[in-house]
Amino acid sequence: MADGEVTIGEFARRSGLSLKALRLYDARGLLEPVRVDPDSGYRYYHPGQLERARTISLLRRLEMPLGTIADVLAEPLGQAAAIRSWWADRRRDLADRGPELDLVLQSLGASGGSAHPGHFGVDDVVVRPVEARTVATVRRHVAQEDLVATFASDALEIRTLLDAGGASYGTEFWVLFHGAVGHDGDGPIETCIPYEGAIVPTGSIVLRQEPAQTLAYVPVTASDCRYPEIIGAYVALETWFSAGGRRAAGPPREIYPVPWSDEGVVAHVAQPVA
Repeated sequence: MADGEVTIGEFARRSGLSLKALRLYDARGLLEPVRVDPDSGYRYYHPGQLERARTISLLRRLEMPLGTIADVLAEPLGQAAAIRSWWADRRRDLADRGPELDLVLQSLGASGGSAHPGHFGVDDVVVRPVEARTVATVRRHVAQEDLVATFASDALEIRTLLDAGGASYGTEFWVLFHGAVGHDGDGPIETCIPYEGAIVPTGSIVLRQEPAQTLAYVPVTASDCRYPEIIGAYVALETWFSAGGRRAAGPPREIYPVPWSDEGVVAHVAQPVA
């Protein structure tokens, strides 16, 4: 062992990092050993690396991603500013997620959550009959973070086909949820646009008939038409079904009947009633 070098075990003890963490940081290029024995593969470090090791450890305690840590360490003159900027972004993100905390507290029947606009009840549920309609649709699997971008893109793709085929349609479109869509896994959705006319489907677009049915729905304003506020509308609709002993006749859906406006109702959280 060269002068000044310490074994990985000794360096782990001095730095407070585990052997697993040191191997990970080596693999990511964050904290590489000064020497690796060519025969045994054993790693050796220098005490001068302890400050860097402790900095990484402290940043990980703040839950800074490894990629961000690499960027911070790569700019010695701007490290403090970079850390402050990242922390400010993290605080804003946590503040923006306050409604999610409120929703969890409400679901547990706990008090203390701040009032927010996404609060719906069974009295908000509207029931009406709807006629059978022909729809052009696209199905995909999508995760929560990609949901809006995906169905907006699919709606544009469908409208392009309808325009090319000379079909008539309005601003209305639907998003049917055939399975759970969440942050921990993707789920199947179906973007639908009702139309009239004769067109030929292409690519991933399918034409089908949506049957006449009775629809229960909760009107949602623009201020509530975002995650997690909109979850309150789903909870109200589910409560309406269960409290009245009613059965659903199809998947839940979001219906966007009018162009987006910051005022008034812009969506319906809906489900067919058996």
